[in-house]
Amino acid sequence: MGIISLKEVCEQAMNTGINIDLSDCPYGETTGPCAFISRPANYYFFLAGFVKSQGLTHILEIGTNYGGSIMSINKGVHKGDMAQSRLVTVDIICKNKEGFSKYPHIRRIQGDSLDEEVVRNITESFDREVDLLYIDSVHEYEHTRENIKIYNGKLNPRYVILDDIRQSEGMRKLWNELTEAFRDDAFDASDISIRKGAGFGVIRRR
Repeated sequence: MGIISLKEVCEQAMNTGINIDLSDCPYGETTGPCAFISRPANYYFFLAGFVKSQGLTHILEIGTNYGGSIMSINKGVHKGDMAQSRLVTVDIICKNKEGFSKYPHIRRIQGDSLDEEVVRNITESFDREVDLLYIDSVHEYEHTRENIKIYNGKLNPRYVILDDIRQSEGMRKLWNELTEAFRDDAFDASDISIRKGAGFGVIRRR
């Protein structure tokens, strides 16, 4: 039996995620017309379903913000795998300490993901290669590319997911480069994840 397409993987992720209770994973503070969103974003269900359907346990998120996405990822980890799993999230700010108190298994690291000491702290948090690198940080070409370069090299993720691949010219340029490099192993999941405006890209590296 051959490897299923990345599109099928993404469809399976969303179909799985919509059945996961993410009611305590709010999006939180925003810069848009609504100052605070108390519900989970649609793509949180995709993330949770992706983790659950693929059986992922070692995950790095770059760009914590309010924490809803890593909390959703936590919900996707199978209960039997939780003890040996590693969930790490990094951001230069530290919001929603009260919400994170319900998720003691998630390790938070405060700092710039490109800072040498922070990179060391992150990589030492894992006891093996990671299953997923999820990047939702500074949505700029150079910053995102450098994060991919560093953590691909140090943690060899099985999958890389990028948020906001349609948000700016730089992110569109980066996504075009990645699709040229990975071909069938790069998939624009924006429609499936209900993230059509900002964009959502998935890469299968191994």
